[in-house]
Amino acid sequence: MRNAIRATALLLISAGLAGFIAAQEEYTLKLQVKEGDTFKYRFTMEMTFGEMSAVVTMNITTKVVKVDGDGNVVMESSSGDGMAKFGDQEMPIPPSPTTKTTFKPNGMPIKVEGGPDSATAMRMARLNSHLFPDKAVKIGDKWSAEMKGEGNLPSLKGEYELVAKEKVGDVETLKIKFTVQEVANQKEGDAPSMLDNANINGHVWIDPKTGMLVRMSATVKGMPAEGAPMPLDGTITMERVP
Repeated sequence: MRNAIRATALLLISAGLAGFIAAQEEYTLKLQVKEGDTFKYRFTMEMTFGEMSAVVTMNITTKVVKVDGDGNVVMESSSGDGMAKFGDQEMPIPPSPTTKTTFKPNGMPIKVEGGPDSATAMRMARLNSHLFPDKAVKIGDKWSAEMKGEGNLPSLKGEYELVAKEKVGDVETLKIKFTVQEVANQKEGDAPSMLDNANINGHVWIDPKTGMLVRMSATVKGMPAEGAPMPLDGTITMERVP
């Protein structure tokens, strides 16, 4: 009996020590990919626009096509097997044109090429970006980030917190809580902006070895989308697939 109690105590101490060590471990987050790396995802959005609701699913493939000397990464993205479901009715979604997005090492998108509406694509890329801090962080740390408005693009403010280390499938990931909010570009004395500022909040699970998304679960409001008659509200999930 005494040995069993001692073994249980040692087990609890070991588990607590392991949790303490994990909480104190520091992580440097940045895009660390190489040309040719390919990442595949299953995307699902349950959305509403006006009085209508729909569920959209598709596969998304992202391939690294270039990494320059400054660490900027060019990723080529395409989608396929898309389906929109309105109630009991299903409608196939044509594959989207391939786009190329250039990211800084901290995850900030700086250019989008391709597609019928590059301005909307850039706005979506900015909203869906996850900006990494400029220093190492540990579980419990928080950081903020901003992107200045450019042309018709509104400014963005992001708030982030590293909340846990979790395993997703076979990948050891870092779970990050986030909120990203568009901010209208206004100067003192300007009339109130008519822009329906979008926001997105939720959690992402990031592979610290590559800086790439493994899973996302988020709620969006006012999300722009190519071809949509109005901004979208709803929930988004993305999961990396083989």
